[in-house]
Amino acid sequence: MDSLSLQDDVESLTYHLVVLLSGDLEWLTLKAKFFLPDLDLTPVDKAPDPTQKVSLLLNKLRAHGLSTWRTFISCVWREFSMPLDLETMLLSVWGTDSEVPSQNRDLCEDALPESQLLHSGLKRPSSEIGSSPRRKWSRQQQLELIRRYEKHLRTLVLRRYGSTQEKDTITQQRQRFSFSQIYVDPVVRLSKVTWLKENPEKPSDGVLTGPLQVEDGANLKVQDLFKSQSGTGTKVTVLIGKPGAGKSMLMHRICQKWANGELEQFSKVFLFEFRQLNLVTQNLTLPQLLFELYLNADDESGAIFQHLQENARQVLLIFDGLDEFLGTWPSAGSCVEDPRDPTLPLPVATLFSSLCSGSLLPGCWVVTTSRPGKIPDFLLETATSVFKVWGFDWSQIEKYVSNFFHGLPSRDMALTQLRDNAWLQSLCSLPALCCIICICLYHFLLPGNTMTFPTTVTQLYIQMLHVFISRKQGASGDKGTWLSKDSQDLLGLGELAFKGLKAKQVVFYPDHIPEQVVAFAVTHNLLSSFWVRTGIGKQEVCYAFVHLSLQEFFAALYLMVNPTIDKAELCCNFFLKSKWSLRTEAKTELLDRFHTFLSGFSSQACHPFLSHLSQQDKSLLGTKQAAIRQELQNLKARNLTGPKMIELCYCVGEAQDPELFKKIGSHLPFSLEFHNFPLNHTDLAALTSLINHAPASVHLDFAGCSLEPQCLDALAGCEKIDSLRVRSRKCRDAFAEALSRILPTMGNLKKLELTGNNISVQGIDHLAQAFTYCLQLEEINLQDNKLNDPSCQKIIKVLHKVQRLKKIDLSRNAVSVQTVLDLAKEAVSYPQITTLEIRQTNIIVLFFVTSGKALEMPQSQNVKKNEPQDKVVTQARKLTFRLQKCNLGVHHAKDIAEMLKHRPYLEEVDLSGNKLEDEGCRELAEILPHLQITKQFNISDNELSECGVYCLLTSANACKNVVELDISLKNKTAIFRFSGDEEKDQTQPRASVSDTQLSGNSPEPPSPSARVIRLRDCSFQSSDLEKLCQELNNYSYVDLSNNCLGNKGIEKLTHILPSLRSLKFLTLNENRASLEAVFCLASAFSNLEEIHEVDISLERKQSIHVRCIGRASEQSTSRLWSKQKTQQKSLEWDAHFPKSFCLRECQLDPPKLERLLQILKTCRGLLEIKFSHVTMSEKSIEKLLDHIPQFHSLNLLKFSQTTLSLKSIFLLASAINLCEQIRKVEVRSQESACLYFTPGKRKGVSFGLTNCCISQMDMEQLCYTLGQCKDLSHLDLSGNLLDGEGLRYLLEHLPQMNLSGSLNLSHNSISQEDALLFTDALSTCRQAHEVSVSLDPERKFLIQFTKDQEPRKTLRLTRFNLQQQHITGLAKLMEKGLKLTDLILTNNTVSLPGLQLLLNEVRMPSGILRISVEEPWVKTASVTTLLQASVQASGNITKISISREHSFLHIEEAFPQQTKNSAATTFRLAQCNLGASQTFPYKLAEYDPGARQTFVISQVVEKYLRLQELSWSQVHLCDTSSQLLKTLLLSFLELKNLRLTDSMVSPEGLSQVASGLSHCHTVEELDLSKNKFGVEGTRMFMGALERKNQLKSLNLSSLQLDDDLALNLAKKLQRMPLLQRLDLSNSGLSSNSCFYLSDSLKDATNLEDLNLSHNKIEDAGVQHLSAILPKLLKLRKIDLSWNGISPEGGRRLAEALALCVQVEELHLGANAMGDPMALRLAQNLPHHLRVLYLCSNRIGPDGTLSLGQALAGCQWIEEISLAENICAEGILPLSKGLLKLRKINLTSCKINDQMAKPLVSSLVLCHGLQEILLAWNFLGNEGATELAHALSQMHQLKKLDLEGNQIGSLGAQLLAKGLAEGSGIQVICLWKNPVPKDVVQLLQRQDPRLNFS
Repeated sequence: MDSLSLQDDVESLTYHLVVLLSGDLEWLTLKAKFFLPDLDLTPVDKAPDPTQKVSLLLNKLRAHGLSTWRTFISCVWREFSMPLDLETMLLSVWGTDSEVPSQNRDLCEDALPESQLLHSGLKRPSSEIGSSPRRKWSRQQQLELIRRYEKHLRTLVLRRYGSTQEKDTITQQRQRFSFSQIYVDPVVRLSKVTWLKENPEKPSDGVLTGPLQVEDGANLKVQDLFKSQSGTGTKVTVLIGKPGAGKSMLMHRICQKWANGELEQFSKVFLFEFRQLNLVTQNLTLPQLLFELYLNADDESGAIFQHLQENARQVLLIFDGLDEFLGTWPSAGSCVEDPRDPTLPLPVATLFSSLCSGSLLPGCWVVTTSRPGKIPDFLLETATSVFKVWGFDWSQIEKYVSNFFHGLPSRDMALTQLRDNAWLQSLCSLPALCCIICICLYHFLLPGNTMTFPTTVTQLYIQMLHVFISRKQGASGDKGTWLSKDSQDLLGLGELAFKGLKAKQVVFYPDHIPEQVVAFAVTHNLLSSFWVRTGIGKQEVCYAFVHLSLQEFFAALYLMVNPTIDKAELCCNFFLKSKWSLRTEAKTELLDRFHTFLSGFSSQACHPFLSHLSQQDKSLLGTKQAAIRQELQNLKARNLTGPKMIELCYCVGEAQDPELFKKIGSHLPFSLEFHNFPLNHTDLAALTSLINHAPASVHLDFAGCSLEPQCLDALAGCEKIDSLRVRSRKCRDAFAEALSRILPTMGNLKKLELTGNNISVQGIDHLAQAFTYCLQLEEINLQDNKLNDPSCQKIIKVLHKVQRLKKIDLSRNAVSVQTVLDLAKEAVSYPQITTLEIRQTNIIVLFFVTSGKALEMPQSQNVKKNEPQDKVVTQARKLTFRLQKCNLGVHHAKDIAEMLKHRPYLEEVDLSGNKLEDEGCRELAEILPHLQITKQFNISDNELSECGVYCLLTSANACKNVVELDISLKNKTAIFRFSGDEEKDQTQPRASVSDTQLSGNSPEPPSPSARVIRLRDCSFQSSDLEKLCQELNNYSYVDLSNNCLGNKGIEKLTHILPSLRSLKFLTLNENRASLEAVFCLASAFSNLEEIHEVDISLERKQSIHVRCIGRASEQSTSRLWSKQKTQQKSLEWDAHFPKSFCLRECQLDPPKLERLLQILKTCRGLLEIKFSHVTMSEKSIEKLLDHIPQFHSLNLLKFSQTTLSLKSIFLLASAINLCEQIRKVEVRSQESACLYFTPGKRKGVSFGLTNCCISQMDMEQLCYTLGQCKDLSHLDLSGNLLDGEGLRYLLEHLPQMNLSGSLNLSHNSISQEDALLFTDALSTCRQAHEVSVSLDPERKFLIQFTKDQEPRKTLRLTRFNLQQQHITGLAKLMEKGLKLTDLILTNNTVSLPGLQLLLNEVRMPSGILRISVEEPWVKTASVTTLLQASVQASGNITKISISREHSFLHIEEAFPQQTKNSAATTFRLAQCNLGASQTFPYKLAEYDPGARQTFVISQVVEKYLRLQELSWSQVHLCDTSSQLLKTLLLSFLELKNLRLTDSMVSPEGLSQVASGLSHCHTVEELDLSKNKFGVEGTRMFMGALERKNQLKSLNLSSLQLDDDLALNLAKKLQRMPLLQRLDLSNSGLSSNSCFYLSDSLKDATNLEDLNLSHNKIEDAGVQHLSAILPKLLKLRKIDLSWNGISPEGGRRLAEALALCVQVEELHLGANAMGDPMALRLAQNLPHHLRVLYLCSNRIGPDGTLSLGQALAGCQWIEEISLAENICAEGILPLSKGLLKLRKINLTSCKINDQMAKPLVSSLVLCHGLQEILLAWNFLGNEGATELAHALSQMHQLKKLDLEGNQIGSLGAQLLAKGLAEGSGIQVICLWKNPVPKDVVQLLQRQDPRLNFS
């Protein structure tokens, strides 16, 4: 503290003494009595104020004399703790006790007896007390030293940084051309110390417990940085900001203010720069850091340091440029808070971390600055406050520019220039750039200046360089002059900058810089010089660029102009910089604008500057510039983060390349997201410039970003922003005001989201006004702001002016109940609102958008007749009205009811979660008849009681359009559902009862218009039923689950059932029922015809379901139907859908079972009885079997999940002999058994015991039972334990079983040796025609039987390990009269020698034997080897077929052996590669044509000279192979059939094959289809067709024939009089080609088959064909599919076909011939027609109906395809069946449920039908029902395709039931039908033939 005058000191000290001693008046009184024994205390006692008493006593003591006074002051000093400055003043003004006489020196301690001092507590424990006098005197000297050191510190600071008292404006001309010392306070704002939350264990005494008492977002002054914080520990303040934001200048300002006495709380301030600390290489102690590196304290450093330790709270340590430190920081865990020894030498990083953690100099205040993202981990834990340095706002910019141009006439022009240029304003937000811009402006505004102002940052730096250099050299006009002169110095400076950045060095020693470069840089203010202390006693002069950005500028310049750096190295140094604030690692720590400068230098505007400077080849410089632009362009395809996207925008703007803008803009993603980093005006301006080049609108998302209000001006006028989303608590009313100014300028903005902000009423006022001008807005989201009731109301009132608005979200704002009601009132009165959804704090409003003008708000709600148009609009806009959990009470119900009456057309009303109670619910329910609600009315969770339930029932009955009422008091549910629109109800049927819990026997799926009521968990008892049932008369589905009805209530309900005429479903789950209730329901089931199904479960989760039919259907039957027809329909239903009684999960002993059966026997109609999870003993099974014959209408008896003993299983097996109506017995895994019955005499019985653990010991009883059955058809014993003994026993008794279908013994632990015995069945059983045996993993053992007298015998062996002895035994078995016709061996490890052995050993008396071998080695064996093996066969080979693709070899031989040269009628090769290196295991180079393979072929030729068929498919022929084929063709003199298809032949080979073919004059069938010979190759084969007079079949499919080749072919055809079949499909035939062919075929009277499909003959070609078709008298088949024939061409074709009476197959699919062709064709369908394909012909209902009627008379028809046409109702009306019909395809014919019944009725009459395709139609459950009950009548059906229909769970269950009755059906396809997954899984487990995927 500075010295004051003596008078001032006395007055000040007196005041401080009074304040100090007022707290201990007793001590002062005792001291006064000691020094003044005669003192009169009366005046003192009379003084009212303690301070007056102290003043009186002090005056008395002071008046007694200086010696007494000094002694008293010494006592005060010794015994009281006081601030250092007060202590210093006391001793300096009034002296110390050194001047007191020795006899008085200890008076303070001897003034009172020790006991009195201790008793009174007046003596203070003090370390100074008892100290020697000598120490006290050294303390005074210490204070003098401290004052002198403090004075030196202030002087040093003032010398370095100047004084704030001096005038800040620098007018000297020389200072304007440097980074001047003009200072303006930057914008500093408080940030949250978010990382403190991550360190909860940090001691509280050193932590900032709360934010500073300033408004969040307010600008702070320097003094605000050091406002008092709680705690006594070390305080660490971190200031973060961009490079150039003014952090260092702010630190200098702090030092200036302290030096001028403005920061009195600090007595010492030390400032260190990390860029200088980087040069310190040795470890330092803390005193050495303070005194050796900052200000030397001479020899008194120890005393001064001791003082610093004692008064650490008054010490401020500033460390500037934390991000520039190059050392390694200690880890967070290593920064301990225990005190360290200050004399211990430590690295600089450790010293800094120890100061921050408080282990050194605890209590001091540490301030450090850094760029974002460069904070070490330990500082994240120790920082107590964080501030953000933002740079300048406009007020600071204006002040800075005014100071810069102070006293100059250009001041106003400079300010005007900045006001008019938003880009310059944004750049000036950084003080460093503001200085550069001012320098350039000064030069730009000089008189006579002709240069333009720079437009990029890079050009600004170039202009600044020009100003600095030209000012010194006086060459302000021309850059070229000084560039040429100083180019070497500039390059040297650039090299220094680049090397420094690579080495992370910003401070340079003189010996690192050439002298001329130093002189040049210092002269032009490019480098600054300063003294740096690098250690103890070490001090050197160093240099640094005046700003780090200038170093980056010169480094980038060096890369561009240095000729030794190529573009590859240049690109390696170019990368984008991220801005994530929490990232601690980056590619390089020092680079911030380096990539921006490189991009700027790539601009063409910088090319002259670079050319003058580099003085090198301009092409190399252009290459570098292009390389940078290409690097930028390559970034367009990358998924850049938000910060890097901003950096890319900067770089593209610096490059100033319009093409680059377009290319990068065209690849912008639709959504641009920017999260958690600050953005300024410059950032948004760069982003907007790139967005404007995007091809489509984009979505901007700012989340957690700091956005200043003035930044938004950059988005003004941007037409490419489709959606704007801002989420940041820092966005307040000022932000909203700024946003409201730019919103009207964003013409394409459709979606605005301002969520999670701090916008209040004031901001909403501005936004609401702006919304009225944003007519294009479609969605507004204002969630989670500070809106109140008036704000929300104001927003709603202005929204009707926004024409296209679809949605507004006001959720999570402070809204009261009254405002909720006001919003509801606005919603019902404003026709455009379609949805109002309020749930607690969520508020969402949806609007209906029209293309015209928006509707205005109606003035009154009561004028309906006067405003008919509003009424119409209101009807069209059905309102969804939801007020959920809004604290609405009973008193609000009336208001809501009045609202709803004025908007009666409602989609949905949801008032759940309120407190309306019974009265409120009743009042709302009473208005339901006056409302038109299409979906539901929900008043759940409103404290409803049982009394209120009856009120709701009454209201529901009064409202006719209520289709469902769901009430549950336990679940607090009360929902009304309404019928709604008919179309929606048909497409989206309402869920009613759980159909999946019933058996699915009902023929009526739940109707959408049926009424449903659910009264669950309402505690209804038996006594409530009478009153309750009065309200249930009109309901079809009734659910009374979870009540308390009990057995008595259920019994009473069965008596009431006949009066419930509309009832279809009744659910009584969880009603405390027992077995007595089962008997009551069974009795009602048997006596009442309308009860169709009962499903009961008594254990676990109790469930009771009752389904009724009959009455509702009779009531709804049209009056046009007669009574007889109605009864007939009812009988059909009974026949198709038996009544079902299902009992699950209960205990049934024999007496109870007998009682139940006695009741069920009285049931009329077909009956199904099902038991599931029911415990049954063997006696119960016996009792059940005794009653079975008495059930005359039993259809099914089923046990599922019921444990059956083995004896019970055999009892069920014996039932086939007890009851002749049993047609099938199926027992699976001792838990599932089904007995199927037939009403008449059965035609055979199927018996299956699978997975029942039946062993060989049980075979005697089983065989006896089966032997008693005379009509056994199928026997399935798979999955048991028969093994070999059981197999032998069964085979011995097999002839006595009279099996006519099949025997399945799969998976019975049968070995290979026993499996071979299985083949004996072919010889022992005359009717066995096929034995299939497959070992692991299939383990399949299957025998097929037939009724034919002489059946073919087939033996299939798969996966055996057949060795030589097995093959020999198999051959002997075949010789013993087995009469085998087919032997199929698949993967039996039969080797090639084994095959040869088999062929040699097998000899049969007579007949044909076909041997097929499928082994892997067939694929690799050579054709020569296979032929050699086949030639060794003992029989006469009649056919050889080889397929490489399937590893398949087929040999057919005849016995007995014929003459030596008997003909091999067929020689086939399939998928063989006969190339030079792949045909055989050996290359042909090793064997000449006369070698082994040629020898084998010659053997074939010699032995089979009379070969009649040669078939090679998918063969690759090389030239040698083609020559071989030619040889064969020339050798086979009696060749009849030649097939060479889908093969690859070389051009030379084509010539060879064609040559050989030309000599085959005996060929009758020639097939060259699917080859790719090319035009020339085809032409060769055309020549080979000469003299083929015997040809009967010619197939040239897929050979491309142009008009010339077609003409050539036509000439050849004229000389083929015997031709019967011609296939030219997919050959590119045109109408001209068709003309040539038609002319050549007019005399082909033997032609039977003509295939011209997949060509382009069109109508013109059809016209030519139509002229000759009647002349082809033997034509049986014609195929003209896919030929582009129109209706006119189709009509002509139909007329011609009417004359072709012998046609049997007609293929005309995939044309567009339509109804005209169909109608004409239907008039004269050929009587012998077998196949009709008319798919995809645009035939409508009229055409299909005519065709169907005509087809009814075609008794020979086998296949019909009308797919992808539109079928009419009543298609295929058959009075008698088409017995030959095998397949019908009606895929995608728009067949619905109404069309299904007549169609199915006709198909049932077609007894030979095997395949029905009805995929992609509109069949639902009703159509599936019709098909399901018809399946049992289609005995030949194999496949039913119902893919892509509308079949639900009920239809799928019915199909599964029908499938169980149709044993021959292989698959039913139900892909892509709306069947729930759980139902799919259940049905597939029941029957895997149901295919859902």
